[in-house]
Amino acid sequence: MMGYMKKSLILTAVAAGALTVAAGDFNGGRTVPVHRFAPVDREGDKVSVKARMPAAMSQEKTCAQCHDVDKMHGGSHFRAGTTNDAVNLVNREPWFLCSTNGGCRVVSLEDRGGLTAWEWARTFGYAFPGGGLASSPAAMGEAAGDRQRWFVTGPLEMNCLACHSQDDYDVSEWAKQTMRENWSGAALAAAGYARVEGMNARLDASWDPFIAENPDDHLFKVPEKIVYDQSKFDDKGRCTFRVGKPKNENCLACHAAAEVGVPSHKIAGDVHLQRGMRCIDCHQNGMDHRIETRSCASCHMEKGGAGPKPTHEGIPLVHFEKLSCTVCHSGITEGGRRAQVRTMRANRIGIYGKAHWETDCPFIEEPFVRKGADGHVELCRRAAVDGSNYVYWAFAHDVRPARMARGAAPDRCAECHSAKSGFFEGYGDKVYFTAFNLAFLGRPVFKVVLWLVFALLCIFAASASALAINRWSAGLSAATTNFLWSMFKWMVDAAFVLAALYLAVSGAVGWCAGGMTWWWLMLHMVAGGVMAGSVVVLAVLRHGERTATAISAVLWASWLLCAAATVFTAVMPMMAVFGSDGQSFLLWSHRLAALAFIAVSLAVCLVAVRRRR
Repeated sequence: MMGYMKKSLILTAVAAGALTVAAGDFNGGRTVPVHRFAPVDREGDKVSVKARMPAAMSQEKTCAQCHDVDKMHGGSHFRAGTTNDAVNLVNREPWFLCSTNGGCRVVSLEDRGGLTAWEWARTFGYAFPGGGLASSPAAMGEAAGDRQRWFVTGPLEMNCLACHSQDDYDVSEWAKQTMRENWSGAALAAAGYARVEGMNARLDASWDPFIAENPDDHLFKVPEKIVYDQSKFDDKGRCTFRVGKPKNENCLACHAAAEVGVPSHKIAGDVHLQRGMRCIDCHQNGMDHRIETRSCASCHMEKGGAGPKPTHEGIPLVHFEKLSCTVCHSGITEGGRRAQVRTMRANRIGIYGKAHWETDCPFIEEPFVRKGADGHVELCRRAAVDGSNYVYWAFAHDVRPARMARGAAPDRCAECHSAKSGFFEGYGDKVYFTAFNLAFLGRPVFKVVLWLVFALLCIFAASASALAINRWSAGLSAATTNFLWSMFKWMVDAAFVLAALYLAVSGAVGWCAGGMTWWWLMLHMVAGGVMAGSVVVLAVLRHGERTATAISAVLWASWLLCAAATVFTAVMPMMAVFGSDGQSFLLWSHRLAALAFIAVSLAVCLVAVRRRR
């Protein structure tokens, strides 16, 4: 007998050693291994599922038989509530603590809103998959009297099944059991491997498991009891856990958001999911469970990306420099209008049962436009907190197709750039954006004027070229037409010179320092209009004297052509003709045309001065 036991212990040790060596190692197999094994409890002992009072399965200990669970503790989903929470790194939805009278405040990570570590886990346990503050040894060591009930509940361990279960995972059951403080069996009940009876929430903080049961309540005021589903276990106590890569339903259980009052059949959903993609196609991670999100540009703009390449006809390049893709292509409200929305974390949507969990508190609206920490403009939601204050956070879903993007036909630019648009509300300088939006009222007229100027300049350039060729061939060197200088001429000259100087300075700043934004850009457009008008007037007044000689006529024709090229490359980016590559080409063409125009203008002035001498 002793020999048999000795051999058994040796075989067990060898098997355990082999399991440890193989833990987490990829051996070349192309299939996901079948997860058939006996669950173990927090002490690492095998769970006897047929016992009268079986222990709860510990997911961390059970999964640690093959996976590096310690590394997973730093994963994106398992840092909730700790100072290592990803909220310190990205602008994401905060945790809200709402009172019965409708008041809300944001729970910061520094003081947790006055909640103890256990109270934080109890309050928000429904909205995150365990771990983090809910199982931190340091948090469980906090002393706060009856407000710390770790002795009753134990830790709320990382819930691997919340993401990896391939069966029907019931997030409503998870929420119910976490609120009942049945933390040991909450994941088992949600995944359907066991039934959880009792209610730890009704036990005293000083509950002693050796005290007899409450004679007046055998249903609720009794400790948590795990009743395993025997049909899922074989005669060796093993269960086949159907786990795999997270499905979209697993992600949406916690990350869902919906517009208030919109029926489910009218929700279009994310365009990527509609086309068969999965959340994990863009939100990827390794075994450390640190989520890294692929950018929109990696698929839709960069070489080798699998997504369709947009052309963005008529959209100025400044949009791609200052705006995130989400500003135009994201949002869940119908037509992108501002409306009230609910989220799972804040408003507890997606939890079903006899009691209604969803709530309008906090009151959340979208969309709003804000500048992020990286300087790019983002689309945000906001909620009222502490009375009249607001908290904003960025969002990126649902992604909408191009035909539903903000700024698509028929409204196009006017959807954002109009006096009645609230797109820029809450974003920076209201005076600037009011003036900027009002400027778009005259944009159609401005384009017509520029096209007329362009056409007239082309006519004058053609006329000057024909006259120069005619006079050159005829050998004429005089025959000038003299105009009397008037105050009007000086005003036109002054307007041209001042406008040209500002355009030169602002153009140089924008080119060399990347400062062609805000008032620099707006005044650049105004000065461009002044200069375009001055050029036309100068062409009418000085055409005769500037074509008096062959040299001056050639210079004059060159000046008109350069002016026409400058105006043309300024107005064409406003038209819905060119995509991103064409816009970039026009930008460089405008810069070169402007430099040529300045050089020819100096040459014309130099020739005119010499003639007077």
